[in-house]
Amino acid sequence: MEQLNDAVSGVSGCACAPSPNDASWRARAGRAGKRGARFAAQLAVVVAVYAAGCALASALPIHLPGNIVGMVLLLVLLGTGLLKARHVGDACDCLLDNMSLFFIPAGVAILGCVSLLEGNAAKFALVCVVTTVLVFLATAYTVMLVSRLMAKRDARTADEEA
Repeated sequence: MEQLNDAVSGVSGCACAPSPNDASWRARAGRAGKRGARFAAQLAVVVAVYAAGCALASALPIHLPGNIVGMVLLLVLLGTGLLKARHVGDACDCLLDNMSLFFIPAGVAILGCVSLLEGNAAKFALVCVVTTVLVFLATAYTVMLVSRLMAKRDARTADEEA
């Protein structure tokens, strides 16, 4: 009976597990709940922009993937300041950290189509190498362009403040 009273009053019967009545445990749980709610809200914003991109892509006269239109829309919203990085930052970081998981279904699907690659392995490898190099170059030039634009913006802001 004494053990039950100790557990109820906040004393943990197990040294390795905190009691739910412990104030520090409640504070940590509250912070985790707030982080989870913030993450869910940010993910909802990202999904809403994706859905808007899909809707916009279906309305365009040319065929563009909705996810690409959504990414461009997200870039425009962030670039114009209508959407702040703090509104989507944690969700985007999580998606980027776990990006490799999104390639597993595509890799498994390719394994199912190995018979289509027979006799074309050299062509397939060449396409993979060339497109990888093109993606690296496009990324490098994009980073350089954005760096220049940010430097110009920072210089302009510094001139306005002076």
